Amino acid sequence: MSDSEPGSPKTAAVIGAGIAGVSTAMYLQRDGHAVTVFDPERPGSMTSYGNAGLIATYATLPTATPGILMKVPKMLMDPAGPLSLRWTYLPQLTPWLLSLVRNSAPDRIRRNALVKSLLLNRAWDDFRPLVEAAKAEDLIYAGGMLRVFRTDQAFEGMKARELDLMDYTKRSYELLNADEIRQMEPALEPIFPHAIYSTDSRNIRNPGRLTEVFADHFVAKGGTIDANAVTDIARTSDGKWRVKTDRAENVFDAVVVAAGSWSRRLAKKLGIRLMLESERGYHVMIPTPEQGLNRSVHFGEEGFMMSPMESGYRISTGVELAGIDAPPDYRRIRRAVGAAEGFVKGLKVEEESIWMGRRPSTPDTVPILGGVSRMDGLYFATGGAHIGMSLGPTFGKIIADLVAGRDPGIDLEPYRPDRW
Repeated sequence: MSDSEPGSPKTAAVIGAGIAGVSTAMYLQRDGHAVTVFDPERPGSMTSYGNAGLIATYATLPTATPGILMKVPKMLMDPAGPLSLRWTYLPQLTPWLLSLVRNSAPDRIRRNALVKSLLLNRAWDDFRPLVEAAKAEDLIYAGGMLRVFRTDQAFEGMKARELDLMDYTKRSYELLNADEIRQMEPALEPIFPHAIYSTDSRNIRNPGRLTEVFADHFVAKGGTIDANAVTDIARTSDGKWRVKTDRAENVFDAVVVAAGSWSRRLAKKLGIRLMLESERGYHVMIPTPEQGLNRSVHFGEEGFMMSPMESGYRISTGVELAGIDAPPDYRRIRRAVGAAEGFVKGLKVEEESIWMGRRPSTPDTVPILGGVSRMDGLYFATGGAHIGMSLGPTFGKIIADLVAGRDPGIDLEPYRPDRW
């Protein structure tokens, strides 16, 4: 890395102020390092702001599933469907899609699900110290996640696709009937005969504010947030790292790239190929109904989530592959909002705000985490996709262990940034 010894205080730059970057900064700071976080956007205001608000320990199922190749024509033809891609982006996306197809083989699916589960198993243990340090306990509760189904066909299809994998990765769940669903969520209309309840997931009342509270704690403890965009990273002759923004240059012992979907552009400057795409998702905020839900509920046939938040209900949905810079397409999320009215008693689907975010997604659905061969002191913490909020603190704890020269307690080979 540099002349600094493992375990001694270092200077560290963290690029990105989402949940992964801020959590990494907090864990590095707890080890005594002098940490600067770089991001031109306010902490927690981008992808970490708009997710469904879950520490989703159940979510081991990869995006790549058998038959994914046959779904590509539909993805192209139905831009308002739950999974879509844009024709104009297809040439740039092709290498990622081909890797996605390769990862849809049954043995790859099981391997990738297991690799994800090893991180998810420790998600709350890594989250809790940061929540307690920032005094943010009021923003998290243990409600789990409920997926409901209106038809036998959809429920049986879910069981055939997912239960074997959930058992293989030792996920906790319960299958519920109509009476059990009504007892758990009396606000739901009585039209759902089946559900699967993920028992050990936790719920976040405001993921953007939680990230902001973490960042405030980091600054209060002496950390620095630099609101300038990083334009370049380069190795110095003495083994340190020069971080250049649009206004200044600074040198650090260690650099952590936790910039979400934007991490690929920084990696390219270093000659590193990250197989990382922006998997865009959407949400709409609507008013809280008089009789509310007790937890996040996913509606199986429609493919959207409804989550009680501090300031209303969040309806979130959509996997859109269109690149980072394309304008949003709100048709899909507005279709979901229209369907939601018949599912919750007294729900008024008045659109209070609408949002689009960019999940950093890999074709194997495995995060990008750890150091890079022959580049001591450079680390990546990105690629969380749908579980990025869940794993932000786990990314941070593992990176802090690596910087300190400690055993991170997990084999990082499957998550290598330079695995492509």
